[in-house]
This record gives sequence, structure tokens and C-alpha cells, in this order.
Amino acid sequence: MDLIGPATIVSVAYIDPGNFGSNIAAGASYGLGLLWVVWLAGALAIMYQYIAGMLGLRTGRGLLGHLSARAPRLKPLYAPALIAVALATDMAEFVGLIIGLELLFGLPLYLAVALGSIDVLLLLALGERGRRYYVAVGSLASVVGLSFLIELLLIRPNLYQVLYHSLIPELGGGEALIAASIIGATIMPHALILHSHIAEGLDARTHKAQTLYNLGIASAVNVAMQVVAAYALYGKGAPALSEVPQILTPLYGPLAGTAFSVGLLASGLASSAVSVQAGALILEYVSGKSVPKYEARLIFRLANIGPAAAVLALGISPLALLVYTQAILSLVLPLVIIPLILFASKHVSRRLVAVAYAAAVPIILINALALI
Repeated sequence: MDLIGPATIVSVAYIDPGNFGSNIAAGASYGLGLLWVVWLAGALAIMYQYIAGMLGLRTGRGLLGHLSARAPRLKPLYAPALIAVALATDMAEFVGLIIGLELLFGLPLYLAVALGSIDVLLLLALGERGRRYYVAVGSLASVVGLSFLIELLLIRPNLYQVLYHSLIPELGGGEALIAASIIGATIMPHALILHSHIAEGLDARTHKAQTLYNLGIASAVNVAMQVVAAYALYGKGAPALSEVPQILTPLYGPLAGTAFSVGLLASGLASSAVSVQAGALILEYVSGKSVPKYEARLIFRLANIGPAAAVLALGISPLALLVYTQAILSLVLPLVIIPLILFASKHVSRRLVAVAYAAAVPIILINALALI
């Protein structure tokens, strides 16, 4: 059975620069205290991604197609929310690319910003479907996974502590925003949308295997991010994202710093595959006409160039920017999850539908706490 396919593309959403930001912020501020949120978000994302794919492969129509056909009156509500999702996602990737280019090649800010749209050329060269595309994106995702495997081998975390904080939930008042950011960075609304649109043509068994395999590995990498941040950064204040390699290098050697920088750059490039396709679908839903991938990327990237450059030039923390963009995704998430379950309810088991609805409750509660 071929395990490389649509779920490979979607799995990149688990390890994009937004995940770097939310997990580094969590580890630096609370150690391993929010590790259970990563496991929970990963498990829920696998479930929702499976449901999203089933909707597409059973009906031949993605989530946005169902919204257009079955709930056209909701477009005034969904259009601005989905545009916010696309902008927030692209902002996270753009910042990740800029910092990755700065760290690895020592580029000045203006040049890193100028090269920050390199992903457009990559995506145009690869196309949007087919084996070559899936393998290329999967290879970039593998680079991210390998970088954090290296980090874990160098850091050698206490497995008992990792297990304890994976199983015992803790959530103080100040932790809710970071928890919401982790959820938004993992159960990404645009990834759910995309999966529902690209799973058509798969059989249910292959879809299930691909989803469990690709998203399971990506969830483990997401956990590794927070473990590394907890051991390397906890108690050292709130480091800038660009300072993380400088902290890792004296503690664990130059390989640790280089692996982090390579992983961040690969993450920004790979995650573009998800957001550019989802962005085109969102613009098509909003405008009512087909939008080429490169146009969607240019629209969102041009909208973000000024704000991203200003934030970095003014010395505003990119880590805080990443945390807030992912929290926005978490706030929008129920608007995607609820109709997804509703439209897919006839195509998955009743038990799964019940669990999916129930699982939306902790997401909404954590979002509510983050807003207080």
C-alpha cells in the first residue's frame, strides 16, 4: 500500500513555522507543562483529517464546495474568517522562511524578505498533484523530522518526565493562550479544508492508512519540538526565534544549532504546499471563480510582506507573532470543524461523529480561556 499521497501534504501543517513558534513559546515558558496539549491536538487532528478526507472521497466534493452548495447564506460569515486563516498561515510561513534564510546564510533582513517568496517558484515547478509533488513535499517534511531527531539524541530528555507531562493535564490561566496556539498550529483549518478537496480518488482503506502514517509521524515531530524547547530554553527567558540556535550551540554543540536552522527553513518551504493550495481554494470560494495557485500565493504574500518586514525591522518578537497567528487559527477552527462533521456524518460511523462533536468542546473551552 502506498503511504505517500494527499495526507503527506496535509501532514506538513503539523510541523510548519507556526508549530515552531507555539512549541518554543510553550517549552520556554512552561517547560513540559503543555506537552499533553500537543498529544491531544495531534490525536484530534488525525481524527478530523480522516473525516475531512472521507468527505471528499465519498462525495467527490470538498468542504468549501459543500458550503457553497448547501449553505450559501453563510458566505458573509465564512469569507472574512477564511481570509484571516489564509493570511495568518502565510504570515507564519513567511516569518519562518525569513528567519531560516537569515540563520543559515547570514542574509540581511531586506534580502531575506526579498527571497521569502522562493516557495512560489518551487510550487510552480512541482505542480499540485502527482507522485513528484508528494515526494518532494514529503522529503522536506522528513528534513524537519530528522532535524528534531538529531536534537533529541543530543539533548537526551528524561523519558519519565516526558511521559508524566504527556498524560497529566495542567492548565493555568496564563497558559491558555499558548495552549490555543498549539491547537491552532496543529488542527489547522486550512489543512482540513485542503484534505477534503484532494482526497478524491482514493479508496477508504488507503486514505485511512495514509492519514495514520503521515499525521502520526508529524504529531511525534510536533511533540519533539516542545520537548527540545523545554530542555534547552526553559528558565532562560523568552528568546527570539533567531536566538534559539545560539542557545542550543553552546549547550549541545554546533550540530544542534544547525539542525534547528535547517529544520526551520525546510518547514517554511514545505508548509507552503499546504497553504498555497488551501489559499487558492479559499479565494475561489470567496470570489466564486477559479484562482491559480501562483496568484493566490502572490496575493497573500504581498499582503504580508509589509507587516512581516515591519515587525522584524522594529524588533518585535517573531515568536509572539507566531503565537498570535496560530491562536487566530484556533479561534476560527470551530467554524470549520462543525460543518465538516455535519456534511461527513453520513459517510463515517455514528460513534466517530459523536466523538468528533464532543472533541470540539475542549477546543472551544481553551479558546474561551485564551480570550479571558
